Amino acid sequence: MKDYYATLKIDKNAGQTEIKKAYFALVRVYPPDKHPEEFMKIREAYEVLIDENTRSQYDAVDNMPDIVKLYFKEGQKALEAGEVEDAIRLLEQVIKSYPHFSVVNSLLGEAYLLNDNSGKAIRIFESLVKKEQNNAGFVRQLAHAYAMRGWRNKAITHYDKALTLDEDNISLWLGLIECYQEGKEFDQAREIILAGLEVSNKKGWDNLSLYAHIIIADIFSEKTEDLQKHLAEMRKKALENEEAQTNVGWYLARLAKSIAGLSFHRESAELIAAAAELIPEDERVMQIKKEVNSQNTITLQIDKLAEDDDICLEIDALLRAELDMCDKKDCLDCEMTRFIHEMDIIMAMDVYRKEIILLKNNYPDLYNLKKNFFDNVLNRKKEGYLLDTYYKKLTIYKKLCPERFEIEDDDEWDDPIPQPYVRPEPKVGRNDPCPCGSGKKYKKCCGG
Repeated sequence: MKDYYATLKIDKNAGQTEIKKAYFALVRVYPPDKHPEEFMKIREAYEVLIDENTRSQYDAVDNMPDIVKLYFKEGQKALEAGEVEDAIRLLEQVIKSYPHFSVVNSLLGEAYLLNDNSGKAIRIFESLVKKEQNNAGFVRQLAHAYAMRGWRNKAITHYDKALTLDEDNISLWLGLIECYQEGKEFDQAREIILAGLEVSNKKGWDNLSLYAHIIIADIFSEKTEDLQKHLAEMRKKALENEEAQTNVGWYLARLAKSIAGLSFHRESAELIAAAAELIPEDERVMQIKKEVNSQNTITLQIDKLAEDDDICLEIDALLRAELDMCDKKDCLDCEMTRFIHEMDIIMAMDVYRKEIILLKNNYPDLYNLKKNFFDNVLNRKKEGYLLDTYYKKLTIYKKLCPERFEIEDDDEWDDPIPQPYVRPEPKVGRNDPCPCGSGKKYKKCCGG
């Protein structure tokens, strides 16, 4: 049988204060966002032992007949291994002998949920909540089952009720926050996060998972001062524990990288700076910092370019399209988008050369994004070659993706399609050496 006391690393005589202290200490080491499986084991042990009734039932399992105890033990093991149908079969056998044993019913309800049978799970949890209305763990399970079924309002109501019973259970705060976020009620989610932070800071329990949520909320609601405040608080808390320091550092680094391309250059710079302070020796974080700072430089220049009247919109669009390219190799959609923007420039190279030179001089990082292309456009000797190449590409792409070249509202292109470029051959005199390399005079060889 799973030893919940061992899971929380406490003595069997531990009181509620010791149980909560052990719970918070383990949550710090195994935060739900990074270690979901370990966190679920910790939560399960905490919710059973923190309630006097379920704890006494759990302690009484040892007094079950050996065969029933074996079913219970194997059912737990199967559930933990993901063998849900076996877990259901075994736990149903235990229920036959102990139909009112809440701990077993609770596990069976979890198994039904994992088996996509939310109806049976809801009936079990509703019955448990009706019998034991002050058990926050059962109310949480019912709220989670409602959420899985898509009954969001019922889920919110029961998460609220569970919090009145045990506001120290981090799972309740996170479950309620997720319900509001899934309903796109971000203001309400933010209020819950702030309320959770207030409670947790007052009581002194681990709340780094709540800080992770509020930082994202601060970023996307553009609350710069709040972000700086919460980031400083999160960094300070992380420094209290080496494991948390690493976890938070990596979380901030990943978040900084993910938002760097979304015009949150100031925010991403603050996040990666905080991550680098927490784990300065981590080479991967330093690499992300380098990438983020480089991307932020590009983003700032793109924003500046948009306000520069000396650079046309076509060049701005070309560069933005380049930044939006996906990472997928041989993506036809990206390839087509790149071609169309480049074709706009090729069709009027004489017009754009002056602006490309301004780009090169005033925005070198942006110029380098398309250096080979811009170098070719500036090279007048390659003009014919470029026209020929892009005309051939146009023919190919029109066959591959004709819908990308459909003309809307029956308008016609104003610009004529360029004709294929034919490289002129140098004039060869009849008495000159033949260009084929035979060594003979032209008139005696290919010119004969």
